[in-house]
Amino acid sequence: MESYNDDKKTNGEDSLQFTILAFLQIFVGILVAVFGGIIILGNLTYGVMGAFGDVLPPETLGTYALQSVILLVLGLLLFKAGLAILELDSFAFSTSLYLNIFMLLISLTVGIIGLFFAMLSFVTILLLFTPSVKLYWYDAFKEDMVPRIKETRYSLHLVRKSPLVVLGIVLILGMVSLAFIAPVVAPYGPEERIWADAKDPPGSPSGGKNKTREIYDERNTNPVPRVIGGVDWQDPPPILIAEFTVYENETNPDLGPWIEYEIEFEELGDDNVSFYFAVYGLNLTTYQSMDESARAAHLYYETTRFGPRDVEEELFLYNATYTYVYVLWFSCDHKYSNWEIDIKFTILRHESFPDHIWGTDEIGGDIFSRILWGAQIDLRLSLTIVLVAVSVGTFIGAAAGYYGGKIDEIVMRVTDVFFAFPGLVLAMAIVMALGERSLDTISIALMVTWWPTYARLVRGQVLLEREKLYVEAARSVGASDMRILFSHIIPNTIQPLIVQATMDTGGVLLTAAGLSFIGFGPPAGAAEWGLMIAKGQMYLTSYPWMTVFPGVAILLTALGFNLVGDGIRDIMDPKLRRR
Repeated sequence: MESYNDDKKTNGEDSLQFTILAFLQIFVGILVAVFGGIIILGNLTYGVMGAFGDVLPPETLGTYALQSVILLVLGLLLFKAGLAILELDSFAFSTSLYLNIFMLLISLTVGIIGLFFAMLSFVTILLLFTPSVKLYWYDAFKEDMVPRIKETRYSLHLVRKSPLVVLGIVLILGMVSLAFIAPVVAPYGPEERIWADAKDPPGSPSGGKNKTREIYDERNTNPVPRVIGGVDWQDPPPILIAEFTVYENETNPDLGPWIEYEIEFEELGDDNVSFYFAVYGLNLTTYQSMDESARAAHLYYETTRFGPRDVEEELFLYNATYTYVYVLWFSCDHKYSNWEIDIKFTILRHESFPDHIWGTDEIGGDIFSRILWGAQIDLRLSLTIVLVAVSVGTFIGAAAGYYGGKIDEIVMRVTDVFFAFPGLVLAMAIVMALGERSLDTISIALMVTWWPTYARLVRGQVLLEREKLYVEAARSVGASDMRILFSHIIPNTIQPLIVQATMDTGGVLLTAAGLSFIGFGPPAGAAEWGLMIAKGQMYLTSYPWMTVFPGVAILLTALGFNLVGDGIRDIMDPKLRRR
């Protein structure tokens, strides 16, 4: 290895690759740290301004408050790793690999800009595995990873032998797959409504129609005033005769076109009004050339309505592409009030909407589609909360356990404050303090609520590991605290973290759904499982599918994570795995 390093230092081409890698790592570190610092500074600034007035921070600042702390620390670590790579420190390459993998995961929680950070981290990882760079560090890294790889393989073997863990993995993968394919499989959008299909049972066909063209719309029609016998009154609108044509793009081969007419009366008082409406299969010129008896042979529809009431009806037109004439007139007694008539005609195209295989909710939302879209929302919410909470808790707990003293004392007292309140109550208080009920607010509240658990867990593991011989050996050769923590101690505390995070994902899902259920979640209309149950609870006895299906989705997802977490805990426990 030493002779190889000496040769490479004199090779200009390979030296350039090391330089590019180092400066890219430094650039990424600076960029990530600056981004995290800007968000932290922005939240502090708006917090101070809010104390003296009604000032709310931009949504992005509030949403990524905890992520910004992680990004700031991670950026500084990436910067130091880049400097160490410049000095060709072999341990810096494996540290850079760990940090960039972690950066990839965190980047997925910070929106569009996170994709840019993820791309930079991915490029950095690719550069680490270019032939000349890989040859410098990978052999030692691989040798160090051999025991861990063997342990992982044996753990996977035990996983395959555990039917409950396999069942949990199948449930999780099934839900994740549904979330990914929702845009392709879901027959309706996440907030799409077919109002005509409200409360339809499972398996019901859709009766929705699309409005394609308004053929007449006259709002607030004021009849012409006349004076009879000294009393002001108004005649109804004169007879209305007009033609309209249904075009090819407004028809359905199987269901044909429809026409919808709406007539609304305003401020009628006690006046008695009636109207006559008819549709003929004729064009206007032909209609006017015929007498009433000849027109009757082409009559499609007619109705006479008595009494002042609003009307909204749909008529089926038998011919597809055709020209029609509609006739409308009103009659009334002497008019003593100043009333108005609103008239609207619309051509409807009856679309072949998919069936509602799991029924619809109270306003026509397709339950099956909303379950699929809800899988995206709830899984992304749960995984983001757990990932950020694990990251924050790991950083804080590792620092407290490794350095001890006042840092440890302060961290433990802060976690005691968080543990003094029930998690759900604390999350509700945070949501109320933030002032906006949304998914982002729930995310922040649960991240703040959950990180102390991981801080205590990691702190306990670090206290056990920091006095072991391999840590003393690393110190004796001059390894920095960062290298000891990230290359030696934290990798040996990962097993309990995985178990806790897996089981907490199901718990976070249930808590988030509970917050939505009691009104602390997203606004009405969002495809979120807890909100769906909240809206459907009042129809539980009459329309149970509104509540049962989202409830089953939550049950299966939480059960999957709990089965996997419980199984991994048994597999990773040295006392249980050898039985």
